[in-house]
Amino acid sequence: MFGELCVKCKGRLWCGLPKCPILEAAKNYMPRLKINPGDIFGLSPPSIFVGRFGYPNVLAGPLVSQSEDSSVIADTSNLYGKDLDFVMKNTSSLLRASIKVNVKKPYGKIIDATQEISMSTKPLDTEVQVEKIRMSPSLDTFFHPTGPLIIPRKVDVVDNPAIPRKVDNVVEERLKANKVIIELYNYGLSVDYIQRILSAGVLGFDKKLVPTRWSITAVDDAIGKYLLEKIRNYESINEIQYYSNSFMGNEFHILLIPGAWEFEMLESWLKGAIYSPGKTIIGEDYEPYSGRKKYADNITGAYYAARLAVEEHLESIRRQARVIIYREITPDYKLPLGVWIIRETVRHAMFGTPTKFDSIDSAIEYISKKVKVEEWKKKSKIIYEFKHQKTLFDFQN
Repeated sequence: MFGELCVKCKGRLWCGLPKCPILEAAKNYMPRLKINPGDIFGLSPPSIFVGRFGYPNVLAGPLVSQSEDSSVIADTSNLYGKDLDFVMKNTSSLLRASIKVNVKKPYGKIIDATQEISMSTKPLDTEVQVEKIRMSPSLDTFFHPTGPLIIPRKVDVVDNPAIPRKVDNVVEERLKANKVIIELYNYGLSVDYIQRILSAGVLGFDKKLVPTRWSITAVDDAIGKYLLEKIRNYESINEIQYYSNSFMGNEFHILLIPGAWEFEMLESWLKGAIYSPGKTIIGEDYEPYSGRKKYADNITGAYYAARLAVEEHLESIRRQARVIIYREITPDYKLPLGVWIIRETVRHAMFGTPTKFDSIDSAIEYISKKVKVEEWKKKSKIIYEFKHQKTLFDFQN
């Protein structure tokens, strides 16, 4: 039943089933919440969720904890390095207080409260008057796990949000969303925060809600393209560098090779990992110097999250390079936790000191001793071209 389609699909229901059987089985690892009947008074981290099913009529609203004393973390960068129990406690305890809304008409008091929550940089006391409770938690490859869905009659923010002045200004202006994303990134706001307010429908000319899954990749991609415009003007690194890191059953091997910008990401879902219970499956996506024109269908959102993390590093050292990221997903990755895992693990890999090599063959031999799947190197376009083709950039160095 399970095979290569599942690794490419990652819960997008390409199989035609009404629910992903892999994700439904993975929910067994999630803690079971006891939801108090009646009204809920708790904290929003702050966080929101906008669904994609039924687009343009989707479920949208804030995420709210049942506890006023909750230590739930809003920014996923702060989840890096924690164990699975901590991550699950901090994410799957959040209830999705959602109503059906047309993304092009984000109106009404509940949506107003959702947008107010999205723009806050601090947790907000929130009261939810409950209409219905659906007990199924949510798992998504792009976003962190969340708790059961609640249909609210009313949502009240009983706290004063802390909204950066810069955000207040750009929300009032009629600017393209991509331009605002870059302004906020350069202002120092986190990727998580920018993704949240883009999803809430407060940015752009025609303000509309953006499904959370789409907003995550849109922000990673927009910032990545912005950084790449600068990186292409830098000199190349002058030696082969290798970085590595692992977290939550994800093992990353990163090669920076002298030359003009190229980027490639390969993944091996080892037998027994969440989307490949039957056999090991390898996927790959690539972009040349000029960039991609189509969505990275094989690696999906992880591609853009990993690319952004490496681009941030290259921008910080004012260099460009050919980049290969090889990710092995082991059976220890029991359930999808979101693409923040990829972004933060690669970011922390790049904080380390690289191992340096004189040749691509010695680098590959070194990595081969650390990985479980040998075939990845045969699928790499960059390795093949580096070993078999010379470019104008090579003759200039």
